[in-house]
Amino acid sequence: MRNYKTIPKLFLLFFTALLMVLTFNTTTVKALNQTDVENAEKVMRKYDGIDNWKLKSNSPSNDYDTIPIGGNISIGYAFGTVRDVNGNVKAGDNTITKASSTGTVNNAPTINNSKINIFLDYNGKYYGILHQNKNAYINGNPETASDTSIDYALLTGNSTSYFYKDMNLLNKLSIIDSSSNTSKLFYTGTDSNGKKVFKLVGYYGPKDVYVEIVLRPSPSGSPVVQRELYVYNADSSSTQFQTFYGEDTGLNPNNDDQTVDNVPMFAIGGGQGLYLLSGSNYDPASKLFVTNNVDGGFQDFMGRVLTNPTNWGVKGKVNNTGSNISDPSLPWASNPSSSQMGDTKADADANLLVGSNYGREYDIVDSSGKQDTAYTLRWPETNLAKGQVEKYVSNIGATISGYAVPTVKKTYTNETSTDGKNHVGDKLNFTLTVRNDGYNSNWQLTRILDALPKGLTLDPNSVNTSMANGDTIDFNPGTSIPDKTSTKYTFSATINNQAPYNLTDGKLTNTAKFTGNNKGQSDSKTYEASVDIPVETPTFKYRFTKQVRNNTDDPNGAFSSETTAKQGDIIDYEVQFISNGTSNVTGGNFKDNLPAGLELVPGSVALNGVKQNDLNFSLGTLSNTITNKITFQAKVTAIDKTTASNTAYMTNITTNTGQQYDSIQTEQPAVVNIEAAPQTTSFVEVPTNIDFGSVNMTDSERILPNVKTTGNLIINHTAETPFQVSVSYDNNNAPLTNGSDKLINDNDDAMFFHQAGNESNNWRTVSTSPVPIKSEGFSGQMLNQSLNDYIGAKKWKLRVPANSKSGKYTGQVTWTIADTIN
Repeated sequence: MRNYKTIPKLFLLFFTALLMVLTFNTTTVKALNQTDVENAEKVMRKYDGIDNWKLKSNSPSNDYDTIPIGGNISIGYAFGTVRDVNGNVKAGDNTITKASSTGTVNNAPTINNSKINIFLDYNGKYYGILHQNKNAYINGNPETASDTSIDYALLTGNSTSYFYKDMNLLNKLSIIDSSSNTSKLFYTGTDSNGKKVFKLVGYYGPKDVYVEIVLRPSPSGSPVVQRELYVYNADSSSTQFQTFYGEDTGLNPNNDDQTVDNVPMFAIGGGQGLYLLSGSNYDPASKLFVTNNVDGGFQDFMGRVLTNPTNWGVKGKVNNTGSNISDPSLPWASNPSSSQMGDTKADADANLLVGSNYGREYDIVDSSGKQDTAYTLRWPETNLAKGQVEKYVSNIGATISGYAVPTVKKTYTNETSTDGKNHVGDKLNFTLTVRNDGYNSNWQLTRILDALPKGLTLDPNSVNTSMANGDTIDFNPGTSIPDKTSTKYTFSATINNQAPYNLTDGKLTNTAKFTGNNKGQSDSKTYEASVDIPVETPTFKYRFTKQVRNNTDDPNGAFSSETTAKQGDIIDYEVQFISNGTSNVTGGNFKDNLPAGLELVPGSVALNGVKQNDLNFSLGTLSNTITNKITFQAKVTAIDKTTASNTAYMTNITTNTGQQYDSIQTEQPAVVNIEAAPQTTSFVEVPTNIDFGSVNMTDSERILPNVKTTGNLIINHTAETPFQVSVSYDNNNAPLTNGSDKLINDNDDAMFFHQAGNESNNWRTVSTSPVPIKSEGFSGQMLNQSLNDYIGAKKWKLRVPANSKSGKYTGQVTWTIADTIN
């Protein structure tokens, strides 16, 4: 009986154990071929932003690229190994598309093939910043590059603690080609700066998703590499997981030395990430940093020891014989507690491998008492719906002592709208940030250039006048930025009505450029930071423009935003308004005020060809999709060099959809650059007739006053000098005649002029010697100055001799204007 009862118990235990194994190792099985992966890649490339990917086939060799840091040092990036046996930087690893596998070396879990490799290129030599197997070189064991880093892993709530093996992404990519043991596809391309980008694409069976791992340089130009994971759910209704990234560091110029992975690790602060320093014992000394300052960046991070505990969610041990540290930790956690957030909340420069217990500090170690430095990153849990793509990104950078690593960023907040959207008319507050993540360095910021795109209008009150020109910010900050410090600049801009017409995929893109150099060096470099600004398209969508041309110079010329003119020129103005949204104008007024130096030409204002009285008139209804034109002319009256700039307005606007706007203005002012009038003294106009009336002659001589003077005496005098206006009469060469007979044949005086002055008797004989019209003359600048008061009725007298023959007598007087000497 005892033996009978024992048998089913043993059988039950065996069956239960077998059932657990089968349940744990159950993996989604999918009929998979290369076409499936290629089709998935076409979807994901819409999200990774590279449109020139090229598939490398037939066990392709890897490739690498570098980003200059300064001097002879660069940061490089690749999949697999990029060095030869002599430590020279060299590509040629053809194991990167092969299926990955796990193992153990010196009690450390390892993953082979396809690993992410970030390094320093120091004068052509490989300088490791991640742990490398000593045999990981071309023609050696290239598959062991970065073998102790797990890279990306996708965890779920039932994942075991050894997620480097159980849920590691690379190790779980399904075989595409069993004959060549290929589990992923390798693609190369270039970014907008012409730098190389690389990615591996495959199918991750445990979650029934497609994935791609992308390596690219920071688009800013900074010596920083972005490591990106894209996950695409093509088939499942939804799938849930949490993304992790684990890496074993190794700041090590001697890549065969496996004893130098114990380096200090610190928090950057503010939850931004961590950094490591090799210290002065290394030549050259180096620094590695990992940040989440990027779209798709990780949420939490933790510094840890690499081995035993092998769970990447555990930090380490208090001592080699103690238990694992449980606080802090970084496990799978849908809603992590404060103890499960790793080192995310650590203060800036806090040592992440030093713990404290009741005020006593201790080193965090592994079971061998060592501090083999590593770290783990974690993103929030994802519930990925069918057809959805999500990305998970971390920045990694490195440098050597004496060189800065400028990282730049541009952000904005909406001051106006609270609905989470950006609308025409909203005010945006922008922040430009420059941080130096270098090592024993100081970066000199010498220029910031930010040309706002069409659709944004800079608020001139948000910057100093010396910092901007129009809608472009351009200035020399003259700022010095030491290690681990930042500097910020702010300004504001308004989304104008041009924005809906200048959107790309519904967004405005604004790029700022930052130029500087390492202190004491002439290695000037420029880095860029861009921000996308989605803008809602309004129902009242319109263009309102104002342009000019110089009619005097070219009456058929093209209109533009500005023109050049001089005094007396006629300027044509053309204002255009068109609305092509779902709303149109049903009422409003047009208003334009000409600036000083311009004078409206009477009768020149028209709306769509219909004359208007002046530059302030009612608009009425303006139909959609029709370009409405308001035209008018102005005469240049300014004599000094000046800029005559003005803007047209539409006020008290109503639309057919009930919208009301107090005022809108043309997108930019129309500008007339008026040139200084030449230094000149001239007549604009002289009288055409001095009328002495008519008289019946007798035997006696008569003196006739003039009845009137027809026409104007108008002068220009542009200099600030004294001058005189005079009149003369030549009875010999231009006499008064009736066609055949001279009025005066003797040599006596013929004509007299009443000169303005202070004398009691100021009638002067008009002869060939010019007579000033004002005894003391004139002085200063006079533009279009009328002197009619000096030459009108009863200002002239004419001597008519006795027995003059009848007839209509006409003659000529001569006007002169000239500067005088004081």
